[in-house]
Amino acid sequence: MVKAYLRYELAGAFGVISSSSNVLYDASGKQLISGALENTAFWSVRQGTQIATLTPELASSSTSARAAAEVTHIALSPNSSQLAAGYSDGSVRLWDIGSRTCLVTLSGHSGAVTALQYSSNGALLASGSADTTLIVWDVVGEAGLCRFKGHKDAVTDLALVHQGNKLISASKDGCIKVWDVVLQHCSQTLIGFKGEVWSLAVSPDEARLVAGCVGADLRVYVIRSPDEIQGSSSSAAAAAADSTRSEADLDGPAEQALIN
Repeated sequence: MVKAYLRYELAGAFGVISSSSNVLYDASGKQLISGALENTAFWSVRQGTQIATLTPELASSSTSARAAAEVTHIALSPNSSQLAAGYSDGSVRLWDIGSRTCLVTLSGHSGAVTALQYSSNGALLASGSADTTLIVWDVVGEAGLCRFKGHKDAVTDLALVHQGNKLISASKDGCIKVWDVVLQHCSQTLIGFKGEVWSLAVSPDEARLVAGCVGADLRVYVIRSPDEIQGSSSSAAAAAADSTRSEADLDGPAEQALIN
């Protein structure tokens, strides 16, 4: 038997990273940002070395008896000047990229932070948690604006659209929910998935939403703009028909439902 794996050799490594966090490129594409236990590490892609570390104050204190919370998710602001880091204790820290300092610690979740997303203008930050809740934070005011409850299991991914006026969330409960941030209520629930919904992706023009779940299909939704919603003169029956949930995959129709 030919051992094909012997033909591959390790070319290099960035070091030991032990964290459940995602990994991001910075705006220049020359650095990688990753979680490293309680720290957030910056790596040089070209040199393969760690060039900076963001360490919470609790973790840097040798006199503290509490174990430092692990980084579970990170997100960059649209202008790449700020980094949001979520932790296993439910806290969210906002870091200034230039000075490598913590600007504020936001507390509101009782479970690990599982998803973070800035609005397109950077004014709002949404966080999802294993405690099934979502919080929308005012980045400038450094305070929570609203909390959403409705999912029955951990939040897995989220997206802010329409300048942060709409929040879309996915969960392990097999649902996608659309939240009106202005009116602070759930405006739509998309169901019919075969299992847990794990990921969301919004097109750059915010016209399409793609959802990935444990099944073998991807679902594509149309996101209606505020102008389309205001200009719509359809009847209640037509609106109900628009929101019909039907299954779609990569080989099927490109659009399956409207997200208002």
